[in-house]
Amino acid sequence: MRWFVLLLLFLGAIINFADKSIVGLAAVPIMEEFNLSALEWGLVGSSYYWLYPVTGIFGAALADKYGAKKVLGFIMLSWTVLQFGVLAIAALPLLIVYRVLLGAFEGPYSPIAYNHADKWFPPKQRGFANSVIVGGGTVGAMIVAPVLVSLITIFGWKIAFAILGVASFVWFFLFQFLTKENPVEVYKEAQKVKKTKLEKIKLKDFLLILASPTALFTTLAYFSTYILVVWFSVWLPIYLVESIKMTSAQMGYGIAIIGIVSVAIYMGVSVLSDYLFKKNQNWRVSRVYIVAGSLILGAILLATTTIYQNPIWVIAAMCLAKGLTYAILPIGPTIMINEMRERGGLMTSILTSSGNLAGIVAPLITGYIISLAGGDRLAGYNLSILFMAAIVGIFGILFAIFVKPSIGKSKDIKQPEVLDKSV
Repeated sequence: MRWFVLLLLFLGAIINFADKSIVGLAAVPIMEEFNLSALEWGLVGSSYYWLYPVTGIFGAALADKYGAKKVLGFIMLSWTVLQFGVLAIAALPLLIVYRVLLGAFEGPYSPIAYNHADKWFPPKQRGFANSVIVGGGTVGAMIVAPVLVSLITIFGWKIAFAILGVASFVWFFLFQFLTKENPVEVYKEAQKVKKTKLEKIKLKDFLLILASPTALFTTLAYFSTYILVVWFSVWLPIYLVESIKMTSAQMGYGIAIIGIVSVAIYMGVSVLSDYLFKKNQNWRVSRVYIVAGSLILGAILLATTTIYQNPIWVIAAMCLAKGLTYAILPIGPTIMINEMRERGGLMTSILTSSGNLAGIVAPLITGYIISLAGGDRLAGYNLSILFMAAIVGIFGILFAIFVKPSIGKSKDIKQPEVLDKSV
């Protein structure tokens, strides 16, 4: 059952990120239809994240209280409604409203999914399990790009969005009727907590935990990588077409290649991290140093695309940079949950929502940087890439220096194979 649950969380992440990224793949027809400038398009990209961080925290807290199945089911149905609502969009203001609402209801998915997987898998497999969920995000954002581009080309961008709404509804049905909330031991623990009531956290104590070097610099490293996540979603398709001079079809396949290779890389990094943790139980070596090294190397490779802009090298460098920098996405939640396991959903939502603040500012900053270059779009894109590489590299170094995860702060619950059928 744990693997089936993970499969559905993976598929949910595919839908989640396909919803995010399809707007980037449809950028050219949307900008032409509504006559949008680069700054206006940056506003569209940013609007998705305006409520995303807030609802991410709120939704994860509700999942801690009422269970992941109920909350994930509700937000999946909301995705369905919103994607069909795209058919009514006729102007820029409605497009922005749609993106704001979609971001609001998609914000809770990642923190809830990470915490839900954490219940089903033992510590030695959590890095891998989270990397599978992150992998679903890459599949949704990049690997299925040729399929999404084809749907946009054949049916138009609005129908393509509605088709994703159908996928959300199918996922809702499968998750609600074919999975359980918890493995048996986690269920029993939850029942104990229910009877004794979860101890309320004093705001001062909670803020002290968030301000600790481990939580703070894990969050900042996650934030820096999410700037790149958003750039890949909003700007990469346009960059490949306008600056690297690829056709729409080449762009779609190029994005798919970046997605496939990068998944293999960051899943490999996660497996290596899990292996080292199983071998030595050392958080600094197995989690922190592995991720920090990946962030720094990925930032360097990303910067090389501003020097050598042959299409083959750009795709190759983007594959490596994305795969290495994304290592923080599956490992970061593991570190945060370890700091306060009894509030795993909340801790993960703080991380992901803080990271998603990058989604608010990154598209606007990129649009501003590109506009500064005037008619030289390539120079503008290169400046934005150097900016991202610098941010990721700096926070990768700070992550290596300051992050020292707690040991033995929370006791892990055994993860049995048998389910409590009464759940």
